Amino acid sequence: MRKTALLILPAIFMLGCGQSGVLNKDLTYKAKEKGAPGDVIFSHVYHSKVKKQKCSSCHPKLFKKKYGYNKITMQLIWEGKSCGACHNGQKAFSAKDKNQCVRCHSIK
Repeated sequence: MRKTALLILPAIFMLGCGQSGVLNKDLTYKAKEKGAPGDVIFSHVYHSKVKKQKCSSCHPKLFKKKYGYNKITMQLIWEGKSCGACHNGQKAFSAKDKNQCVRCHSIK
């Protein structure tokens, strides 16, 4: 019984995330920092389905699975934390490149 539950629970979780859950939604993070170019739109679809990233690539080591729980600032990103763990110019485009701002920020 326990073995069956261990197999079924992850499948239920993934179906929930994949069909109507966060994997099919964009998340909007309101810009709070002074001088920020605009809100950030994060696409789970792009990261998980197009770029083939697994949930475990980010969760829970970089981000908790609760919207609004994680502190995300450009300073932290530039230090290689949160989004900056990948957006460092090696794994993905560099968040330090001012020509790339529009890839995340909806410019005001």
